[in-house]
Amino acid sequence: MMRKPTLAAALAGLCLTATLPALAQQPVFANRTACLARADALPDFAYEEAKLWERQGGAADARLCQALALMLRADWALAAPALEASARELTKEPNAARADLWARAALSWTNAKKPDQADSAYAQALALLPDNVQILMDRAIFRAGQERYWDAITDLDKVIEKAPKMSEAWLLRAQAHHVLALDSKAKTDVEMALKLSPQSGEALLLRGNLYADAGIGIKAKEDWEKARRVAPGTAAAANAAENLAMLARLETEAKEKARTQEKKQRQ
Repeated sequence: MMRKPTLAAALAGLCLTATLPALAQQPVFANRTACLARADALPDFAYEEAKLWERQGGAADARLCQALALMLRADWALAAPALEASARELTKEPNAARADLWARAALSWTNAKKPDQADSAYAQALALLPDNVQILMDRAIFRAGQERYWDAITDLDKVIEKAPKMSEAWLLRAQAHHVLALDSKAKTDVEMALKLSPQSGEALLLRGNLYADAGIGIKAKEDWEKARRVAPGTAAAANAAENLAMLARLETEAKEKARTQEKKQRQ
């Protein structure tokens, strides 16, 4: 999955700037950009400093910084509602910035094991940016994780239409089709994924599995061996190794059975 930009880069362009009152104490942060940079670097410190900045008059900027600091320190249950509050509060900001906040809230709800709230947050994000490829992809991954494979496919259809060279989308749709026993569609999708990313261990593993399910052991073995070579140390390589070991056992058992039958026929 594509990585999100740093918080400072993604959100520094928001146009709201707090008007700080003339206080004897120097404000903790001069502006939002400074607070977001601090949150990126040291979220624990930034959270406490942003709370002080809010008391000094930092207003919405300070609350946004707190929300993002909570997310960056993996305090998911607190980060999610705080991010949603900022998305609602910053009504004058561009749709892209507010949608990003909703998407981050959705990720936080997911990590907090609150799928209903995550689904609602994704809906809010896509209401603002209905054609955003990254948010659609993120929701497809979320939906697949919830075993909502048809819903995931619906999102992936849109992603592939808008970004046909995104190999991750083809692979995820292939995996969803495979789970739904639509192996013909899964094979078409995984072939495209491999055309775009020939060294993908996950795609090679899946195509090998599809070959094995179709009884084409030689092709399955080739893909699994390649998955081990191109993606060492990954889960895909480990699964491929397990499949190769199982295939070797089956071949040994088949040979033993054939020898036993041959002996019986000679007696």
